[in-house]
Amino acid sequence: MAHDDSVLIASGLQVLKRYASQGETLSYGDFNRELGEPFKLGANLPGQIGKLCDDITTAHSSATGLKLMISVLVRDGDTGLPGDGFFKLAASLGRLAPTADADAKRAFVKEQERRVFMVFRPAKASTSGFARNH
Repeated sequence: MAHDDSVLIASGLQVLKRYASQGETLSYGDFNRELGEPFKLGANLPGQIGKLCDDITTAHSSATGLKLMISVLVRDGDTGLPGDGFFKLAASLGRLAPTADADAKRAFVKEQERRVFMVFRPAKASTSGFARNH
């Protein structure tokens, strides 16, 4: 099973990098679809996707040394925020003190999202005329 997990983590990271480069977020369901629906739809879908997101963030942070929580891009369709696991992981990584304050959570999500977009957005120079087709 570990092999499947590492494949899913790698695939998920590629999906999140693509969304980050476009400056977009996605829902749990969208993320599952982007991955080829490895998780069955149902009550435990958010938990399964959430665990994968935690694994992706942990793997990405340890591989790059960046203190980014790239899984900030995966949001609950109802609340517009990542799930509880995201905030538990942020607390365990020392990035956000445990809090029930919705405003503090929103501010943290907004800051993480801004940083992720900043890192993965294509450089402005790439839209210069050098690559123009004639």
